[in-house]
Amino acid sequence: MDMEVLSADDYESVHRASRRLADRYGVVTLNAMVEAWEALVRDVEEGFDAELVWEYPQMLRCRAWLAEAWPELTDRIRAERQAELDALDARFELATVPLHGQTDEAKWHSRRPLRIVGGSSLELPTSWRV
Repeated sequence: MDMEVLSADDYESVHRASRRLADRYGVVTLNAMVEAWEALVRDVEEGFDAELVWEYPQMLRCRAWLAEAWPELTDRIRAERQAELDALDARFELATVPLHGQTDEAKWHSRRPLRIVGGSSLELPTSWRV
């Protein structure tokens, strides 16, 4: 993130969001959640390991944290990070398909990886079936 020096208000907005969400997500940082989202997007693009299919909802929690924290962040932080988040979301959308019964406009929580590798004997969740 190439940004000017952050103000105390900028830092406090991140800390406030992190504290508010700590009960559900643990104590995490904005940078850690963006990095986790980027790693998951990359895994989905490369081919999601079928062995991890039941852990997938848990893996999406990084994006859920970002969605919940975003409104609390200062305008400055959101402006600096929005393009990065939008690019990751776009990559995710291209590498996924809506869950069975969802529309094409489904958000990240209602999509599954398009490419699933390994674990051919594993049974996929009903919502993942075509």
